[in-house]
Amino acid sequence: MKVLFLIQGRTHPASRYRVLQYLEFLGPAGIDCEVRDYPRSIPAWIGVLRERRRADVIFFQKKRAPKWPVARLKAGGARIVYDVDDAVMFASSRHESPDAPARMKRFEQMCAASDHVTAGNRYLADMARRSCPAVTILPTAMDMRKYAPRGPARLSGPVVLGWIGGRKSLPFLKAIDPALAKLKAAGVDAVLKVVCNEFPAESPFPIEKKTWVEAEEGADVASFDIGLAPLPDDPWSRGKCATKLLQCMAARVPCVASPVGAHADIVKEGENGFLAATPDEWAEKLGRLARDPALRDCQGDAARRTVAEEYSLQAHAPRLAALLQSLRRAAP
Repeated sequence: MKVLFLIQGRTHPASRYRVLQYLEFLGPAGIDCEVRDYPRSIPAWIGVLRERRRADVIFFQKKRAPKWPVARLKAGGARIVYDVDDAVMFASSRHESPDAPARMKRFEQMCAASDHVTAGNRYLADMARRSCPAVTILPTAMDMRKYAPRGPARLSGPVVLGWIGGRKSLPFLKAIDPALAKLKAAGVDAVLKVVCNEFPAESPFPIEKKTWVEAEEGADVASFDIGLAPLPDDPWSRGKCATKLLQCMAARVPCVASPVGAHADIVKEGENGFLAATPDEWAEKLGRLARDPALRDCQGDAARRTVAEEYSLQAHAPRLAALLQSLRRAAP
């Protein structure tokens, strides 16, 4: 069978995690994969429409297409899969209000036009089911080959509190400054390592700056002693699929995370990490991990097992292959 993937771009994080890393597994499963950037012009759409009689499935990664090309693709016999790993139906946390009626309408139209929706978490799946009955939760998955486990917890020296992400998420890190100040006042010796392309101007702890490089992600998160995954609790953030958290956990790094969206599904409190909602909770749980190397090792082991068993590329590639195979055209 043939699947045409329409992605945001080959360097876009969502495209890498939701499509590109799966390709090496789909070919051996009998799926002929073609990848194109999402069409942004009439000539580009015409090129896609030429595939409607050859492709069994057109896989839209996150983008909500206009009605007319989707209708033509379906009329030509192609099945439509819409993949969503973000709350595209809401305005981001940077806006005063999350309400975005035009975004919601386009999301609902895309779901209704799709034969199947793959959603990155339970929250997004529930939103999609309002318009499409065929929804599968396909978590954002980590390729375990890229994440060597962090070594045994160090017994001395400053504890490395680590955060990895894009510049637009830096305000979420800044929001836990009060907790970090409490932690410092309690006598914890730590540094804040930030892996990004921009950096906070200041923090209660000294900042170690590391420019993000895709090939170095695994080594970067393995250098953390404790991972930080703060998020605001709003409709847009509830759609986040916990990439930062899962990267750290895959590298055997215990984390403290906000109990928002997929975080609450992934973190088993006190076993493979901690959840914290208030500055006092953040400071208390970071303090417990900072002062107890054995606890960091115990939770790190459990965190890596969780990702390997439930959130790894190796676990979910067969699921995606089976789903796509189920949408194969019937033989003429």
